[in-house]
Amino acid sequence: MIETKPKFWVPGDWNALFGFGTNILVNLLTLTALLRFVLKMPDEIVFGRILPATGLMLCLSTLYYAWLAYGLAEKTGRTDVCALPSGISVPHMFIVVFVIMLPIAQKTGDPMKGWEAGLTWVFVQSFVLMAGGFVGPLIRRITPRAALLGTLAGVSVTFISMKPALEMFLTPMIGIPCLAIILVSWFGGVRYFKGIPAGLVAIAVGTAIA
Repeated sequence: MIETKPKFWVPGDWNALFGFGTNILVNLLTLTALLRFVLKMPDEIVFGRILPATGLMLCLSTLYYAWLAYGLAEKTGRTDVCALPSGISVPHMFIVVFVIMLPIAQKTGDPMKGWEAGLTWVFVQSFVLMAGGFVGPLIRRITPRAALLGTLAGVSVTFISMKPALEMFLTPMIGIPCLAIILVSWFGGVRYFKGIPAGLVAIAVGTAIA
């Protein structure tokens, strides 16, 4: 048996790069708009602290997940291991802005107080997540898998599938051709010129139509 080192990059990763990378970019633009125009936070805080810290977080978490995936692939000998993607949780982003930060900012008249409330929430939440790391395996053992997956599927369909689908059909001249490009590549086995990733082709075509 010949042992092979796990590969850091495979052809399918190009689609992930352009697909997930575009998603992260849109989420960052949305976050910036929420901070500037909803919370009315000063630009020096948004561009000088929050966005640089977000970029550092994305970099460090991505490297950490890649390290974990590489270790798992090396340990098990599997070739289909993929690193967990790291990014901004869109539902959580809206919840923190509109349920925690905005009410505090409106009540005090100071957007910085809203920001401080958001930081406090994230600090408290980190302990909840750490506790969940110990309790999670027990819950997984005693809870039927259908109940766990049903909840996950409901959130995924609602926030990850339906919202982009609605946006796609709001601009069908752009959305439908891009969707078709991705579908014929992923499910139809169509390869584009010189193996260009379907995600990049969809972005280029959508940009040209727009």
